[in-house]
Amino acid sequence: MTESLILPAGQDDLARFGTLRWPDDESRRLWFHLAQSAPNCAWVARDEGTPIGIAIAHPLEDEWFLSDLFVERSFRGVGLGRQLLTEAAKDAGDVTRSGLLKPDEIGGVAFFVRRGVSLQTPVLQITGTIPREEDVARMAAGDYRFTTELLDPIAQRLALSALDREIRGSARPLDHHYFSQHAHGVAFYLRDEFVGYTYVWPSGKIGPMCSTSPSYLVQFFAFAMAALVRVHGASWCSLLAPGTNLRILRAAMRAGLTIESLHIFASDGPPPELSRYIGFHPLLF
Repeated sequence: MTESLILPAGQDDLARFGTLRWPDDESRRLWFHLAQSAPNCAWVARDEGTPIGIAIAHPLEDEWFLSDLFVERSFRGVGLGRQLLTEAAKDAGDVTRSGLLKPDEIGGVAFFVRRGVSLQTPVLQITGTIPREEDVARMAAGDYRFTTELLDPIAQRLALSALDREIRGSARPLDHHYFSQHAHGVAFYLRDEFVGYTYVWPSGKIGPMCSTSPSYLVQFFAFAMAALVRVHGASWCSLLAPGTNLRILRAAMRAGLTIESLHIFASDGPPPELSRYIGFHPLLF
């Protein structure tokens, strides 16, 4: 094998890897959005002109998030993943570095560990059939009486940014703009005070979901499942539940949902308050 070159990804590279990596339309749309949303965030490895690997980073306000890392199987084990990540991260600056890794992504795990990035929290992908309407209604009828309104990422930007900084460690106004274009977003209020938000997607995904109190999350979760049925006609749902979010994990298990896969949230920053958070996609946790 000749020496591989690491270069900024071009449109042909993105078209090739986007289709290869994410066969469903929603994931592929998100993948292309991330690859094209900021300069020097997508890097490709080439061997004799053939693209064999790609890395995509996503810059937030105070965070550099690894969205995707892939190297063709026959080229693994020679350091290409490390080279791709080094190039993608070189302009990140003095920010928190994080990522949602699969346990078998040894290259990404090793890259983060070598740079002092700790493997902080398991994140479980939960999937299953949405419970019957009466069961969801019973779950939603908790101790609190929330009012809701459609989420407006511009009008509610200050409240969203403050909550995201508190929970995830970084504001993400551009992400909310994308979410609001492609998903149904809802803001929750308690006695006229903003207390959280959630999005539901046409594919059945729930999240991101964020709350000022863990006590609210089960009712938010029930509302999200009902919204999936009402808005998108969904019968199935999926979410990324951090291992520290026991309220949601227990509620999901009681509702008959199952654990489909496991990821690991890694970060070199202070552990975020993920007991009040649900993610929706490993590309943009």
